[in-house]
Amino acid sequence: MIKKIALSVLAAFAALSFALSGCGGSELGEPSRYRRNYFVFGTSGTLILDDYFNTDERRGRAVAAGKEVADMLTGYEALFSAAQSTSDVARFNAAAAGSAVELSKTVYDVLSLALDVYEETGGFYNAGVYYSVDLYGFGVRPEGTGMPYDREDPYTELPADEYVEAFRELSACFGQTELYSEGGRYYAVKPGDTVKVGGAEYSLAIDLSGIAKGYAVDEVDRYIDGLGYGYGSFSFGMSSVAVNKARAMESGEWYLTFRDPRGSVSDYYMATDAADIAVSTSGDYENYYMIDGVRYCHIIDPFTGSPINNGMVTASCLGGTAAEDDARTTAVMAMGLDRAIEYINSAAVKEQGLKLSFVYLNSRGEYLLVTNIPEGEYSVLNENYIPASRLDENGDVVFTGAK
Repeated sequence: MIKKIALSVLAAFAALSFALSGCGGSELGEPSRYRRNYFVFGTSGTLILDDYFNTDERRGRAVAAGKEVADMLTGYEALFSAAQSTSDVARFNAAAAGSAVELSKTVYDVLSLALDVYEETGGFYNAGVYYSVDLYGFGVRPEGTGMPYDREDPYTELPADEYVEAFRELSACFGQTELYSEGGRYYAVKPGDTVKVGGAEYSLAIDLSGIAKGYAVDEVDRYIDGLGYGYGSFSFGMSSVAVNKARAMESGEWYLTFRDPRGSVSDYYMATDAADIAVSTSGDYENYYMIDGVRYCHIIDPFTGSPINNGMVTASCLGGTAAEDDARTTAVMAMGLDRAIEYINSAAVKEQGLKLSFVYLNSRGEYLLVTNIPEGEYSVLNENYIPASRLDENGDVVFTGAK
């Protein structure tokens, strides 16, 4: 029996259930599947536990775990959501330039991680693009908040160049954010830089939504592991998954399928086997709009201040933590072909044993698949996607396609 986990979560419902998996039996009876769906952070998540739920106590324990996960996710949303004015992130964004903002230990740790990946990726992952994301209509704000740069319809009218450049300049100071702890309390010091545009002054604002969702995946996975559930998965935000073992396969590995970025939610372009691993995916297909035939997606190139326009279509990472991987795949999308290959071949990626893949749309209209996953360990599921890389004797990715 082959099980599939698609890295694009379908619409979630506020429900929980037990369902017979139909795989193998023992003195404990048939293993069953517990499933609970969530909707938090404006997106969906799904917890799956495969175990023996043959008694009321075992079933009740799974239900309690599902509720605890719900409480965890709600708590993270209260800390990280820029739409909640009382969240740590919203308070940081509202603070004056150069001021110190007290943070929870959780947000402090995630912001520290964001700064680490910022350095690792040469600034291509940049959590300081909040205003750029908002400028193009993809941001979240506290309800009722208006901004001077708002347009009647941001999905049909592009922003003024002066705002694009000002917010690009502002995001460049993200790496100057300072963190420190004192007396068991945690602080972030905003850079002193500001920009003036349209008669208003702005200081650095951050968007931790992606890396925070990955962090939530890591923490839920750690919690479930601690309860002894060795089989199942947790997926969140249509981009991040933690997989344990698959009970249905002798190898214990899941057959992971990666969504076709130009197909429907049930179409896939690549697959590989994996277990006990974090997997994250970014792409230009979940959150975007078209103006005059040009695709504008939610992923911002921090070096232009605008949505990416470099041929990158989707990127995935296996290994590391889900939080790091969410940031890394965002960075790879912003890098473009040449810089992405340099990053995949970097010591940082090799030392951590990360498996990275991306799809590049070249000037001929071909969708080219580039990956450091060895040949034979993955399969292409759609003939529209052309393998365009090989590994040399040093394990480096060599591009074999046309630009």
